[in-house]
Amino acid sequence: MIFTHPVLFNAIVVFFIAFTSGWLVYLICSKRLIQLKSKMKKLESEKDQAQIQILALEDQLGKRLTPSFNSTPVIHFSSVAKANKTS
Repeated sequence: MIFTHPVLFNAIVVFFIAFTSGWLVYLICSKRLIQLKSKMKKLESEKDQAQIQILALEDQLGKRLTPSFNSTPVIHFSSVAKANKTS
């Protein structure tokens, strides 16, 4: 059959090579896709954990600042030594 129909044989070989190379490209791309999806899931979980930590820190900061409205230190411009000299 190879001697009588060489075009048919060549077509079968070309289609086999094309199918095999296409299948290999598909496998490589799907492997990368799976790796990217797992990496994205990992990054999303890290983001969620960081968001939870940020909210906890903001709550702690809010609890510290809320009751202390007038607790800021007052800096006097006149010194104690100067006040004692004038009196």
